[in-house]
Amino acid sequence: MTSERRRLAALRGYAILDSTAEPAFDELIARVAATFDMPCAMLSFLDAHRQWHKARVGVAEAEIPRAFSLCTHSILSDTVTVLPDAAADARFVDHPMVAGECGIRFYAAAPVRTAEGAAIGTVCVFDHQPHPPLSGQGQLQLASFAQEALDLLDRRLARLALRPAA
Repeated sequence: MTSERRRLAALRGYAILDSTAEPAFDELIARVAATFDMPCAMLSFLDAHRQWHKARVGVAEAEIPRAFSLCTHSILSDTVTVLPDAAADARFVDHPMVAGECGIRFYAAAPVRTAEGAAIGTVCVFDHQPHPPLSGQGQLQLASFAQEALDLLDRRLARLALRPAA
């Protein structure tokens, strides 16, 4: 099984995609936005063809095509991704989320990784103007929020397993 197939199987195992809003996830992302003083923050999960937003601040869309996703790049990294000015980064200058209507300039994301190491999503913050790079402490804090998101997922999955069958 390819690593992408394993990653998608791990994501499906959480039964999170297209679930309804849940206060714990919404509160987490509100804290992320406040901590980094960013107008936009999300907890997103990436399936084969889309990026779906479980919780979001400053973002209207519930999902975007994966081809438009900056988070697709972040799940490929073992570290926090930081783009102080995405429009000045040759890798992203023509990216639809940077060059298009959304106009993302600053972006930072930490992958949400299962215990087995599958990156199923991200906790990210972004803005429509550039910012200085996140400090080492800021990167650790964002990674800690991603771990907190995974802890919430694990507790949610445990609660679902305890529910009696309908």
